[in-house]
Amino acid sequence: MGITMKYHQHLILAALAGAIVAALSACAVPTPATAGPEPGPRPVSRLSQQPDPPAPLLEHPGQPPATGHVWIAGRWDLIEGRYRWQAGHWSAAKPGHLWLPHVWRRDGERWVQEGGRWEPDRNSPVRLRRS
Repeated sequence: MGITMKYHQHLILAALAGAIVAALSACAVPTPATAGPEPGPRPVSRLSQQPDPPAPLLEHPGQPPATGHVWIAGRWDLIEGRYRWQAGHWSAAKPGHLWLPHVWRRDGERWVQEGGRWEPDRNSPVRLRRS
């Protein structure tokens, strides 16, 4: 090889080394002084906090579609961290049962949705069969 070829090889190697050094210097590696606290469990209260559920929306159900139907009021459901309104609807009544609407109750730092089910009506004249 001639001197010119060796010179070009050295230039290529120097450029390659410079590119590697530049690429590595762009990486942000924190030093112990700036690294911050050790990773560990975060306080649960910060992760479980959620906003209060919104007040129910006013719905105008109109007349039932048929005799024996009851209005199931709309509700706010917590879906993927956001409250989304589920519109109310008419449902055929279940003889001997009462509809318990959905309610939100506070449980420590979070809200829990309860209800939304048919319960036996103890005052109903309809006799329920036991299964």
